[in-house]
Amino acid sequence: MFFSYWYGMLRMDVLALKRERRKRYAWICALTSPPDAFNCDYDTQENCMRMRTARQIRQDVAPTYRQRARADGYDLPQSRRRVASTGVGHGKGAARPVRAAHRPRRLRSALIALAVILSLTLALVTQANGPLGAQAADLLRAALGPQLTAQIESWYLNAQDARQRAQYQLAGQTAAAPWPTSAPAPRRPHLIASMPLPTMAPLIQPALAGEGTWSVGGLPVATPGGTPLVAKAFLRPDPARPYAIVTMLQFDLRFDSLHMVAGTQQPGGPLGHAGAGAIPAAAQQGNTLLAAFNGGFKYSDGQYGMMAQGVVYVPPQMGAATIAVTRQGQVLLGIWGSTPGLQANNPNLVAWRQNAALLVDNGKVNPLTHDGAAWGGTILNSSYTWRSGVGITAHDTLIYAAGNSLSAATLGLALQKAGAVYAMQTDINPFWVRAFLYQRDASGALQITKLHPGMSGSGMEYLINDARDFFYITR
Repeated sequence: MFFSYWYGMLRMDVLALKRERRKRYAWICALTSPPDAFNCDYDTQENCMRMRTARQIRQDVAPTYRQRARADGYDLPQSRRRVASTGVGHGKGAARPVRAAHRPRRLRSALIALAVILSLTLALVTQANGPLGAQAADLLRAALGPQLTAQIESWYLNAQDARQRAQYQLAGQTAAAPWPTSAPAPRRPHLIASMPLPTMAPLIQPALAGEGTWSVGGLPVATPGGTPLVAKAFLRPDPARPYAIVTMLQFDLRFDSLHMVAGTQQPGGPLGHAGAGAIPAAAQQGNTLLAAFNGGFKYSDGQYGMMAQGVVYVPPQMGAATIAVTRQGQVLLGIWGSTPGLQANNPNLVAWRQNAALLVDNGKVNPLTHDGAAWGGTILNSSYTWRSGVGITAHDTLIYAAGNSLSAATLGLALQKAGAVYAMQTDINPFWVRAFLYQRDASGALQITKLHPGMSGSGMEYLINDARDFFYITR
């Protein structure tokens, strides 16, 4: 209702401007007609104009109109003259200011447009963030472009971060673990060795209960032998923001397979292919589905490439961070055009997704996390908000990481501490960052668990229809 009101106001203003244009045409007719036409009313003048042919207007009306308009000091649409220097009836060489008949309406249009933009900005920054904030961001991108919208988001996120830090310090707040923790169960021998799960040293003291420790309690296990398919952990990477918690999932790629799905609307791209937007029905049967999590940026925020199920949705960019899957199920992560296997002439690739620059490159946090130009022109890499990313370890495991109040650098640090040798950022902002675990109980009912309690969504969106691209894991 709110946006419909402003749209109606803008439409009324456009119609008013059209009426003024018709009046101006009638005025042209009056200036180029016989003297007795100056006494006719508006309708008569408009009829006079209608009786003239296009050729007459070009050859006769236009030159006469310009000559007399300059004499009377009216603004000229093509030359945009502000003051006329010659006059008829006002003294030769006399200057007369431009009439401002349309200025009040133009001012009104500008004020209405400003009110609409401010309203969208207000909806954007009520970032609980929710679907309203996400839709407002999309509308602002369409109206102002991605760069200006990113600047508005950055201003808001920086102000929100300063407020949150002040509240945390002044109110004496304390951080809490994202899930209940208990003493780790003694590890029993497995028929197949478990993936390495070394403890991460906490970066903030005192540490939260269970911080830095990988847990497999209550998570799906492989059969036979009970070898874990997935483990979870959390870490706080920023001493200046002890409430910023990165939650992580680590998948054993010996048993787990990574897949990609294009959304029904995103990434979209110039080729115009719409994705399925849902996990295939076969992968939803039984206990096949293990996890699903968000994909990368929208097409307008960097034009990063994507291919899924053999279909190229957006062509790849040279030098962009890329995660890919081969026909044999191997996962590659690196730089397109530089990392072996990540080339357009590799027929063995069945899926890949690009997004900005690497967060972790050869075991080190990439200094480009501080360079906005390396992140698709966005300035949001240094802002603190919800972020997500994926990484590959030296033991061929896949890590998904996500959390609140993160910059690109602190997300990269968390992935590095978790053991990622190469890592890249995926999507950001509260409404788009989400991850879920799927498990069927003894009755066959599907149980869906959020990785982080503060994440949006329910997990059902990936099973039915989603506008954005995403990843999913099968066992």
